[in-house]
Amino acid sequence: MAKKLSNLFFSTVKRIGRMQRQALKLTIRPPVKRAKAKVVKTAKAKSAKPVKRARATTTRLPSGQVPAGSGTWQNLNFKTLPSSTELLGRLAYSLYRPAIQPTAGMPLVVMLHGCQQTAYEMAMGSRMNKLADSKGFVVLYPQQSKRVQAMRCWRWFQPDGPHGCAEADAIADLASDIVARYKLDGSKVYVAGLSAGAGMAALAALRRPDVFAAVAMHSGAVLGEAHNAATGLQAMRRGTLKDPLSLTPQILNGHVRFPGMPAMILHGQQDRVVAPRNARQLTQQFVHINWQLTNDPLVPTTGIPRRSVSALGLVDPPPRKGVMAAGTEREYLREDYIRGRKPIVRLCLIKSVGHAWSGGDGKLKFHAKDGPKASAVIWQFFTMHQRLL
Repeated sequence: MAKKLSNLFFSTVKRIGRMQRQALKLTIRPPVKRAKAKVVKTAKAKSAKPVKRARATTTRLPSGQVPAGSGTWQNLNFKTLPSSTELLGRLAYSLYRPAIQPTAGMPLVVMLHGCQQTAYEMAMGSRMNKLADSKGFVVLYPQQSKRVQAMRCWRWFQPDGPHGCAEADAIADLASDIVARYKLDGSKVYVAGLSAGAGMAALAALRRPDVFAAVAMHSGAVLGEAHNAATGLQAMRRGTLKDPLSLTPQILNGHVRFPGMPAMILHGQQDRVVAPRNARQLTQQFVHINWQLTNDPLVPTTGIPRRSVSALGLVDPPPRKGVMAAGTEREYLREDYIRGRKPIVRLCLIKSVGHAWSGGDGKLKFHAKDGPKASAVIWQFFTMHQRLL
């Protein structure tokens, strides 16, 4: 039965993808003919954990094939911790370093693609590399393997040790390795994702707040509802029928002190793949996480009057609402949950966008030219947060 439900899940995702491409009349670019890989030896990373090293080979594309940027694009493999899971000890990724030099001290943004996407397509469609050139940060694009998941879906819908959690931890370890190798700013490491990538971004951020300073989820499903492919599909279609707040404790990694996690949720109101209801439920969850479940020993939450808890900022706050770019193709509703004069949780409901990265390259599937430029508004949110080292 489980196998039949899994087949149903992935066949439905394929069918939805075909319908979306037909409806939006998207033009799929032909595969880029890549130059023969050039092998370059790189210095070994200085790390306390010697198993966390990238393979010493890089693939450099000619300048015309660097996806939407003027810097350096590399394709690499990361050696993960020993594991009996389908990861088989390695994780493919692409790394973009802007033309601005030096890169030491720069922030790092981790970008996670969705199902039926590659790291290259995510970079092209989101145009995050162009933003990195102008703002000065490094972009990391982990890529799911078809050996692990036939449609390249990150397994957010299986948040257990052998599957989703193993992938989330590998992504966090990879980010830490990149920070150490290129001497980036470890207090400014962020993770963002689209669809299945959004689910994995949330899982990685909540499991590893010791690595990530903030998370952004575009078109993602509610956390904790799915435990296999079939329930993942149900969550995408309708969100959860339970109290969303009851699902969050099981996602948090109990082995680390949880300091809170600033979060941005973006969702197209015309989304027919992941129901927009999920965005509201995700927002509820992250507000609850940041105001009620934060495990800060310096801020007691029991044994004190409710008015005192409120004064400490521990009661879920009301949102500050506003309509941005009203009357244009980029219109969206924004709701901010504020602490200390800055948004800790931000929800953006985008009026005219479906299941696609907002304000991206509309010629590519799962990207839309309408709506706010998601990469820019995500980066703006990220710059307001950093992790205490």
